[in-house]
Amino acid sequence: MTVTNGGNGIKARRGRMARLLAVSALALAAACASPEEKVQRYSQEGAEFLEAGDLPKAYIQFRNALKINEEHVPSLIGLSEIAEQRKDYQAMFQMLQNIVRLDPSQIESHVKLGKLYLVGSDETAALESAENALEINADDPDARALKAAVLLKIGDNAGAVEIARGVVASDPANPEAVTVLATDKFQNGDRNGALEEINKALEVDPQIAVLQLLRIQILQTLGRNDETLEAYAGLIELFPEEPAYRRVYAGELVKRNEMELAREQFRAIVDLEPENLNAKLNVVRLANRVQGTAAAEAQLQEFIDANPDNDDLKFAMVDFLIEEDEPGRARALLDQLADGDDQDVALKAKNKISVLLLGEGDRESAIALIDEILEVDERNTDALMKRAALQIDDEEFDQAIVNLRTALDNSPDEYDAMVLMATAFEKQENFSFAQAEFAKAYESSDRQARIAQQFSRFLLRRRNTERAEEVLVDSLAAHPGHLENLRLLATIRLARQDWRGAEEVAGMIEQIETQDELAANVKSAAYFGLGDYDSVIETLTARDEVAPLESRPLSSLVTAYLRTDRLDEAQALLDRMLGADPDNYQARIMMARVHAAREDRESYEASLEEAVSRSPEQPEAYELLYRHYLGQGRVDDAAALIDRGIEAAPDNYAMRVFKADVLLNRGERQDALAIYSDLIEERPQDRIIANNFVSLSSDLRLDQDSIARALEIAKTIEDLENPFYRDTVGWAYYRAGDYDRAVEYLSLAVEEIEESAEMRYHLGAAQFASGDEDAARTNLEQALRLGGADFIFRNEVQALLDRM
Repeated sequence: MTVTNGGNGIKARRGRMARLLAVSALALAAACASPEEKVQRYSQEGAEFLEAGDLPKAYIQFRNALKINEEHVPSLIGLSEIAEQRKDYQAMFQMLQNIVRLDPSQIESHVKLGKLYLVGSDETAALESAENALEINADDPDARALKAAVLLKIGDNAGAVEIARGVVASDPANPEAVTVLATDKFQNGDRNGALEEINKALEVDPQIAVLQLLRIQILQTLGRNDETLEAYAGLIELFPEEPAYRRVYAGELVKRNEMELAREQFRAIVDLEPENLNAKLNVVRLANRVQGTAAAEAQLQEFIDANPDNDDLKFAMVDFLIEEDEPGRARALLDQLADGDDQDVALKAKNKISVLLLGEGDRESAIALIDEILEVDERNTDALMKRAALQIDDEEFDQAIVNLRTALDNSPDEYDAMVLMATAFEKQENFSFAQAEFAKAYESSDRQARIAQQFSRFLLRRRNTERAEEVLVDSLAAHPGHLENLRLLATIRLARQDWRGAEEVAGMIEQIETQDELAANVKSAAYFGLGDYDSVIETLTARDEVAPLESRPLSSLVTAYLRTDRLDEAQALLDRMLGADPDNYQARIMMARVHAAREDRESYEASLEEAVSRSPEQPEAYELLYRHYLGQGRVDDAAALIDRGIEAAPDNYAMRVFKADVLLNRGERQDALAIYSDLIEERPQDRIIANNFVSLSSDLRLDQDSIARALEIAKTIEDLENPFYRDTVGWAYYRAGDYDRAVEYLSLAVEEIEESAEMRYHLGAAQFASGDEDAARTNLEQALRLGGADFIFRNEVQALLDRM
């Protein structure tokens, strides 16, 4: 956040310091009492230290002054300056609130406070601060620029531009006013105009960092890549001592694969911030990418040799060795650290050793080491978390939760402990507590990508796809470019049939990984959902040129060809694929679809027979060919085909279902029921198997145990809004003697399919049993009419009518 005048910061700070010194000097001249003299002396010394850039000493002196007089405005102003330079905006905000409360005439404090409100999206308070400043001086350019920025934020672009133009007329390099003018043009699509506004200001004062950065962003959106890099280089030249700008520049260089130049920038950051561990590790990472692991290790060792007492670097070497699959060398270094005199370092090393032991499968030794750590430090957070993780594995959830609560008492922001807590609650099926812990972990981690993914996957398991999408979107806003989360977001949007949203995410993935297979698949699925078949073809054809398509995208591509009546192109693609790989099962299935579209039944059948011959264990071609034979009345051929399939893959679930269907077509219902009786034990959650088992069992097995078993299975499908399932469920309730429930489900089934003889029979039987003979007679007579002479339940229906 920028709350100073950007690159005018040096000049502006000197001006503020001069004013602060003057305020302190005037107060000192007027002071009489000894405590007041002390306050003024402390404050003046603080101002001098602040002017010299010695923030720690300045802070102490200002604090000394405030201990005597907590309402001493010059000291509060000094502390707000220190907080601003340290980027501690919360402390700065509190100081500024006190300043304007104690001395409402402090115009600069009103402006700074307003900027903080604006950054925090409190536009009402920001506008109030601007108006307070303007009441003191209606011509103050910073106050006017603040008001313009607020008006722009709330959508009053015309008002914002009018004020900003007035500011720029007298102060052409005012960063806030120029930003308002550039942003207005950018929002209206005039990117070049926005760039022109910024360039004019930078000609007056090139040292306005915020405008330099805004210029870079606009150049990026215009695709002027060379100028963007030149602008970054210029920014570094202007502010060579500012590591933050080098970090941004280095990140851009990494994106452009300019690794050696990026490494130079990270090396410069190390020189500027010798204690910055992350900067050193970035140098190591780039050495790894540019020169390989040996160079990376040598670079890290160089840093360690230069800082032999820096244990963080040694632990970084441990992590590097583990990543390079050298656990032995990592363990040797950890043993050295564990034997040192620093207890905290030793315990950290032992915690890492326990992880290595678990990775080696030596659980017993790992547990012993964790116990040893907790004997020395019973509240050691890492050890408590490891013990809890092991207890979760052992389903000792309550003990795990106790340990995790202790860990969180020690480290309230330890988000990995919260994730473990959530895992324990989820395994206990305490889902509301689990979600609360995941949410806390997500917020505590600052929406970290890894935690966001864990949270969103939990939400998906709970079928809360909307919230899962929210979590990923928020996390990607804070941590853009995380591929796994982009891929997960893409699949969620496809599942929700948000085709445009899925297409957008696929484009983001392609910007990171130009040949990403999932991105192409997501795009094609999105275009398919939108009915844009030409784009499906374009996307997947390009993908096929890189690598042969797998079954799902191949199916999408062929379908797109078929729906756009481009049969020759579809056949040419499949001929090419089968020429390269004659055993490509999916290509043969797709070829059969092309022949079907041409109404070439002979070639359709031949393609499927070839698919069956080459992959006799796969069911898809059997199903298509089976239905083809039945459609032609070739019942014996259909039965023989399924017998071949059963012989090739006797345990294949689909083949056994087809076999049951063959038996039903032959009228051999008891044998079909025997197959479904086995299948329901193997696949109790399969809805089709459940329906078919209950339907057959309710007709063929009328002993009490069988009726109870059928009803038990029927209850697994009773919430499904499908007339066939409702008929099955209703008939199971009828057999169990619950006639009211039977009539309820069977009536719903008949409402949807009025012309089903079997459903009319079932409903009539249930109505007769419940005492409603008139309704029963109507439905039973309808069943005979609809069923005709060959109706399988004709005798049962007639027997019920005879009893009326």
